[in-house]
Amino acid sequence: MVDTYSSVRTWQMCANAASSYFPYSTPRPGQLTLIRAIQEYAAVGTHLCVEAANGFGKTIAALSGVLPLLKTNNYGIVYIARTHKQLDRVMHELRLISESTGLNGVVLRGRAVSCLNPLIQRYASNAQQAMFICFQLRLAGRCEFYQNLLKKTKRNRNYYTQFYKVPLTGSELRQKCLKERVCPYELTKRILPFVTVVATTYFQIFDPQIHQSFLEAFARPFSNTILIIDEAHNLPRIAVELASAKLSLNSIRQARREAKRYDLHSVVTFCNKLDHVIQKLLETHSEQEIKLDPKVFNTQISKSIKSNDLETFSTKLLQLGDKLIKKLLTESLAPISYIYSLGRFFVKWSNSLHRSDSAYFIVRNESKRNSARLELIALDPRCATVTVFEACHSSVHLSGTLQPISAHIDLVGLPKGTQVLNLPSPFSPNQIFPVISLGVTTAMKYRTPRMFTKITRRIVEVCQATTHNVGIFVPSYSVLQSLLNSGLASQINRELFVEKPGSSSNENDAMIQAYKARADAGAALLGVLSGRNSEGEDYPGREMQTVIVVGVPYPRPNPIEATRIDYFEQQFPGKGRLYGYQLPALRSASQAAGRSVRRLDDRGAIVFLDDRYATPSCSRLLPSWIIENLKSSNDSDGVLFDKLKSFYSEV
Repeated sequence: MVDTYSSVRTWQMCANAASSYFPYSTPRPGQLTLIRAIQEYAAVGTHLCVEAANGFGKTIAALSGVLPLLKTNNYGIVYIARTHKQLDRVMHELRLISESTGLNGVVLRGRAVSCLNPLIQRYASNAQQAMFICFQLRLAGRCEFYQNLLKKTKRNRNYYTQFYKVPLTGSELRQKCLKERVCPYELTKRILPFVTVVATTYFQIFDPQIHQSFLEAFARPFSNTILIIDEAHNLPRIAVELASAKLSLNSIRQARREAKRYDLHSVVTFCNKLDHVIQKLLETHSEQEIKLDPKVFNTQISKSIKSNDLETFSTKLLQLGDKLIKKLLTESLAPISYIYSLGRFFVKWSNSLHRSDSAYFIVRNESKRNSARLELIALDPRCATVTVFEACHSSVHLSGTLQPISAHIDLVGLPKGTQVLNLPSPFSPNQIFPVISLGVTTAMKYRTPRMFTKITRRIVEVCQATTHNVGIFVPSYSVLQSLLNSGLASQINRELFVEKPGSSSNENDAMIQAYKARADAGAALLGVLSGRNSEGEDYPGREMQTVIVVGVPYPRPNPIEATRIDYFEQQFPGKGRLYGYQLPALRSASQAAGRSVRRLDDRGAIVFLDDRYATPSCSRLLPSWIIENLKSSNDSDGVLFDKLKSFYSEV
């Protein structure tokens, strides 16, 4: 497909249907091509995968392509993104469109994030817990915000209209609900049928239980729905996370204490047996990750159950936990039941036993002695995605790091006939300077104090050549600590902000805002690849002038990774290592690399501090907008500094 956006006549002919929806006077390079492709393929129910670089303007192009289809068919449009900031960006663009069209939209965030009830804010650590506690609170009439919503809508049938007259971001809607003292989540669900575009998270669509709740509120046939999936490279990872589960030894022991408190002898016996079996395996195996034969393991723990039926007993655990949570709520105590969590885990465990795409492990906790967890690991993203793509009308997958696109199609189970579009970068060669620094690596066998001292010298060179903010992203917290041990903080001669494991969202957000505020003076951010700061955050302009990617974020070789590679090799012969090991790492590195160029007028450098990026196995998996300009810097002090200084001195 050839982009002819520069032809005014072509733009007018091909964008007549989109002219009412595209709010800018002139499209960016490639946007017309994307708009046309969406109009052509989404209309007939074909799936489309698109790679387009940062700064392309994918969100507005996707909306401008899909909204004209409403004139011929009443499609439901669901825009899916990973972070709340990305969802809010959809509403900002839709607000510009609505000025001339009157179209509206809303952001549907999860209960755990949007809820105003202090019990959920304090005790719900995930979507499942939030959903369950919310249900019990509503059932008992114990949620002020939900009760207020019922009263207000009963008095005024048009009460909802004030919330969807114009597109609202998630935070804007939550603030309005706080002022009105009504539940943001339940109110949003009630206005879904009245809005043109719903922007929501992956969980609402790809978590089976939450998906069903979404469909009931959406009140439109999913078969007539077009999905736009932003940052689609995240989908395979998120899909397997949704289908996986973990249960710690601490949770098992907490469930046992809870069972003793309420004289639930069968649960105490089960927890004792479960604890004993896990401890025995830890004693007889030295590996960090112990692979389980689920049939043998189930037989061992089922000996504590009279019926030997783990699935039935798991359901019983859920029922007991349900009763306990209701009791706790009536006593105004924390609505948390470890017995319920135990049951939820083993229901999922039991349901996975007939599948070939699951693996079972005991994993030791490195930071805590005598601590471990059971893990049910989903190996195949398709277990959560195929049914969605079979049911919807069509889907548009957008990302700046989707290459090779054929791999994405395989991994999420898109059907034959899925269309592919690789759009050119909107940046000129003099705007982006990607360079590989040779002679350094974080490969395991080279992780010595001497190597980290050398990597630190290269980072110092980059900082000296960069006037404004620098981002430094590493494969793991252990590598991060090794750089700090090598004297990084004292040598870079600028304020260093360090990402901390386990920090709350509010704590991390405050750190990032402080880092961005130092852009004029020039600060450095040290974080991990695949983390919230290397993928979910934007740093336009001076906020991150240079990105340093330290190392290739390959996972540590272990039985879990070997199992995943073997599974993909069976499913996609000859591609097991590519799909299970190489591709996730290179996409993570590419995502971090793109942090420095977010707007069309940005100029940024990307420094890969690992000579493995110069090998074909790595370089071929980088996005085309990086490969086209990629250069190397030889292993000599000062060379990297000179190259970056020269780049930034160019007009």
